[in-house]
Amino acid sequence: MRKVTFTLLLFAIPIFGISQNVVTGKIIDELGLPIYLAMVEINSTDNKVYTNFDGVFTIESEKEFHWKINISSKGYKTESFFVLSGGSAGEIVLEYNEEMRRLLEGK
Repeated sequence: MRKVTFTLLLFAIPIFGISQNVVTGKIIDELGLPIYLAMVEINSTDNKVYTNFDGVFTIESEKEFHWKINISSKGYKTESFFVLSGGSAGEIVLEYNEEMRRLLEGK
């Protein structure tokens, strides 16, 4: 019985060593529409991803948590926030920048 338990523990150790920290979320605009190709990056790293057609992103890193995430897209104000643990960030709303507001208002 001890040999079986020991063998199982040996196989489980690599799983703990290769785990990465992952955050998922959805980027939407003020009207609730998904933003395609918004850039999501972890501050002070080279880790960056882009949202898909549904505004959904998944970013992972070997860096331990307490990340600062920067989100940017043309026509929107850049948003930054801190991530303390993995999982879902939910929906993140980007506000229009001044140039986009003028275009939408027709001025």
